[in-house]
Amino acid sequence: MTQQIKDNDSLDTLDRTAVSNAWKNFVQRRSDPTHVVRDTIGESWHRCVTTGIDPQTQRAPFVEDQEALDALCLANKALVDATQNTWQLLSQHLLASDSILILTDNQGVMLDIKGNSEIVAAAAQEHVAPGFDWSEQAAGTNAVGTALVAERPTVVRSVEHFCEAAKLWDCAAAPIRDLADGEIIGVLDITSVGELNNSHALSFAITAAKQIEHTLHSLELARSVELLSWYRKIESRYRDKAAALLDRKGRLIVTTTAAGLLNPPDKFLIDETRLLEEQTNVRISQTLEYEWDDATMTTAPNEWAGGLVMLEAISLHQTAQTTRNTHPAFDKIITENNDFIACIDAAERMARAHSPVLINGETGSGKELFASAIHASSDRADGPFIAVNCGTLTQELAASELFGYESGAFTGAAKQGRRGKFEDADGGTLFLDEIAELPNDVQAHLLRVLQDNVVTRVGSNTPTKVDVRVIAATNKNLQTETDNGRFRLDLLYRLKVLSLDLLPLRARKDDIPVLIDKFLERLHATYGLGQKSISPDLLQQLIAHPWPGNVRELHGVIESIYILNRASLLTTEHLPNDFNIEPGRLVEEPRELSRHSDIDSVEKQLIAQALSDSTQNLESIAQQLGISRSTLYRKMKRYDLSR
Repeated sequence: MTQQIKDNDSLDTLDRTAVSNAWKNFVQRRSDPTHVVRDTIGESWHRCVTTGIDPQTQRAPFVEDQEALDALCLANKALVDATQNTWQLLSQHLLASDSILILTDNQGVMLDIKGNSEIVAAAAQEHVAPGFDWSEQAAGTNAVGTALVAERPTVVRSVEHFCEAAKLWDCAAAPIRDLADGEIIGVLDITSVGELNNSHALSFAITAAKQIEHTLHSLELARSVELLSWYRKIESRYRDKAAALLDRKGRLIVTTTAAGLLNPPDKFLIDETRLLEEQTNVRISQTLEYEWDDATMTTAPNEWAGGLVMLEAISLHQTAQTTRNTHPAFDKIITENNDFIACIDAAERMARAHSPVLINGETGSGKELFASAIHASSDRADGPFIAVNCGTLTQELAASELFGYESGAFTGAAKQGRRGKFEDADGGTLFLDEIAELPNDVQAHLLRVLQDNVVTRVGSNTPTKVDVRVIAATNKNLQTETDNGRFRLDLLYRLKVLSLDLLPLRARKDDIPVLIDKFLERLHATYGLGQKSISPDLLQQLIAHPWPGNVRELHGVIESIYILNRASLLTTEHLPNDFNIEPGRLVEEPRELSRHSDIDSVEKQLIAQALSDSTQNLESIAQQLGISRSTLYRKMKRYDLSR
């Protein structure tokens, strides 16, 4: 059996005739060369065939033009300068040999050639000169290009080259790495027109590459110290901001406390020569570049050279809202939650009808926002949209507010009488929020209006024709209210022809980040107190909160911390003192009680718990419970509660 040649076999043992024949058979018949050539060479030959390299005619191409080469050399100036120092140490040895020293960038494009002037001139005729691309995909198997692919030191002898034009060289190349992160920044190559002592040449190339690496690393450390010294002089101006000091490669040197809370990456992404504005989890909002005096820091136009960047958090949600093919009126409803988007789709379909709509949802879940969007996307959009909170209507005045009254209808009535909300909404939409709070006699009157489309003012026997669409909303279970005799069953049937159930915020917590972003954007536009963002730990706490007051409560918390704090990065320290105490208690305990009690008993105990707090007045308790003070009085009377 023929033994396969391994890469660890002696580099100085080569049967050139056997390798040359293996190359011919491979090129002509694709015969397997692995029994003759080393693994590195065989793998490279296969890649060349796959890439479409022509072994007979292919020669290393030149970069676009001299201007492109000049820009490339400028971008790699530190590398070229460091190699110059190494050449000074090695020149005596190389000048006495048939070898030349070649430096390429990290793509295999030659930047500089050092050695005997006659050999350098002869090499240039064979495309071995600055500006020629010796990457494997451009010039076939060669020490520079194959070392870049293999990411390790590589020797390629004359007959091992894939392309005919390169077969007069013996080459040994070693990648040059950035010692800070291991990234390949170039290649150092020793090339000879005669036979190299390959193991010696490879050691020579590795040693030279290592020396260049340490020269560059020492230079980068010195620059980092200079950047840090500069930053210390201006640190006080940025102490309260989310700022980070980066070196010219985008590597993190130091951050402020606020920036540290954003968990920035250790290395910021750079596209060609510029910092990318958006990183994995932060966005660069502003940059302050350091002006270098060091001649070695000559940079290409617009190249990032190191300095200070201001950061802001990128939300954990998708930056763009989910595309929705709904009427623009619904764009005000902020969501990326699929279930809530389904609610929007249903609401838009309801807008095309003329029947009443019943919206069920907790306090602060967006019932009026949906009602307004349904109106604005309907054929009544040019008509009025009148909103009435039934919970604020007293039993004595509810009928007159809704249906109007004639002169002298009751004590204190206006002499000329007054139109009711139904007449005000003629040709448009009447939104009745907290519909469950309407007194029974007013419910009966409302049912007649819905059935006959006429209203009769209090104190009058004359009906008035109205064209009004009713949208009702409640945070109660109207079926339970009906079972307990507090809501008319026939009215419920009339209202719930089209019924919409809104999710509470705790059931769509994936919307919390996008809601916060939108709130902060609007608050900045309203108050002008600066663009602010929230830290990841604050976001997690806000997501974990149960939000009994839903979106309205979330907006209140964000508005509070935006206005009351100067910091551009809002953290958990900025939350109100009572956050997550009362609301959490009020939302969690009823869940436990509901296992053994019906909704009324839960509501009664909830209100009783709130009333037991002697430090709050009834107005505060009503706000805490998410209801009006008049509704609180009614519920206290219903459940026989007092303070």
